[in-house]
Amino acid sequence: MLCVEMCDAEGQPVMLMAVADGHGGRRYRRSEVGSRLACESALAVAGAALAEAPPGKGQGGWSRWLAQDLPEAVQRRWLEAVEAHWHNNPGDGDFEPLLYGSTLGLVVMTPRWWGHTGLGDWDLVRVEADGRARLLEEENEPTALGEATCSLCQPRAAALFARRAGLHPLSPEERDFALVLCTDGIRKSCATDGDFLTLAAWLARTGAEAAGTLPEALDRISREGSGDDVTVTIGRIGCLGEELPPPLQAQASETPPMKPSPPAAPPPSPPQRRRPAIGRAVAIGLALAAAGGGALGLVWPRTQPPQQATPTSPGLRAALAEVERLCSQPATLPLELRRRRELFVALRQGRQDPARLKAAAASDPLAALIAADLPARDLPEDKPPADPPPGARPRRPLHALGACPALLEALSRQWAESTAATPP
Repeated sequence: MLCVEMCDAEGQPVMLMAVADGHGGRRYRRSEVGSRLACESALAVAGAALAEAPPGKGQGGWSRWLAQDLPEAVQRRWLEAVEAHWHNNPGDGDFEPLLYGSTLGLVVMTPRWWGHTGLGDWDLVRVEADGRARLLEEENEPTALGEATCSLCQPRAAALFARRAGLHPLSPEERDFALVLCTDGIRKSCATDGDFLTLAAWLARTGAEAAGTLPEALDRISREGSGDDVTVTIGRIGCLGEELPPPLQAQASETPPMKPSPPAAPPPSPPQRRRPAIGRAVAIGLALAAAGGGALGLVWPRTQPPQQATPTSPGLRAALAEVERLCSQPATLPLELRRRRELFVALRQGRQDPARLKAAAASDPLAALIAADLPARDLPEDKPPADPPPGARPRRPLHALGACPALLEALSRQWAESTAATPP
């Protein structure tokens, strides 16, 4: 991971944050070097482009840069860097980029806008000043199921950046917020996505004030969680009560800015120097060799369920408790279900037996709920769905468990997305 503070071509402050995670294993035995070179390549290319940007480059131009120009330049520089490393440190066999395989996540913060791009299994969370956290970016590739992920070593890796690229204009109404950019070791160490967002909010709140104690905290997170490498960068953007620079002016052929510039105010007397609206970043990285691990559970407020009769079946009790838990955290539903995308696809393709998953509800209630919600057209032919009574609206099995509309909608969305990932 790397952080760089610099000035752009107009003298405005810019902050760059990059994280990368080498794949590990014998096939990628130089991925530790590959991840370091990925961060160095990304920051060098991005920094040079920002320092030499032509005046008047609009938001549309920067959006294309994040999605197309920057990725191509980064992958080209990374390939040159890893090949040079191989020639200086030759090993057995021939050189191949696969040996250095790595993911890459990049965040660019300026006083007028901030953006992100990259590929692979990194996560980006925005934390508001009041502690509310929401996931902005995660790997959402149909080809990246389970532990598989996109990598810089793939032949057309640059084309994969566009799916993770985005530009966000900053308006005068926005106040202080933080961005937490991390590799997948943090999220995998949490029991649920709600815990992950709670942890991200804690990191954003304590990062700047307790940078010296964060390594110990992250060590515990990984040790008690997944045992995976943990890399986190935290950047803060804030107006701090001061006026932001005017919005970027779009070129004639581009879409105009989302919000018009505010009326010009008379200049202060005497002139005052405006402080940059970008705070300092904290970068913490750990490369831990712990083997395996469980999940780190955090405590946050939950909605109390209504009193009801206790079911007798352990599987039914587990399923009801899981529905209650999911419906008490509607904001995390899309995140939790995306982590089970491989199961949705396997059920669609008939590679998983829904009856077996439902029978094991006591040990994996979420898998049982997903199996119970398998669309009727995908059920085994020997178990067709029962026809509803005449005039009655079709009901999904999870209605009987008290599933809330948010859960049913999130499940429907995942079934629709799994269709795209299933070959005809």
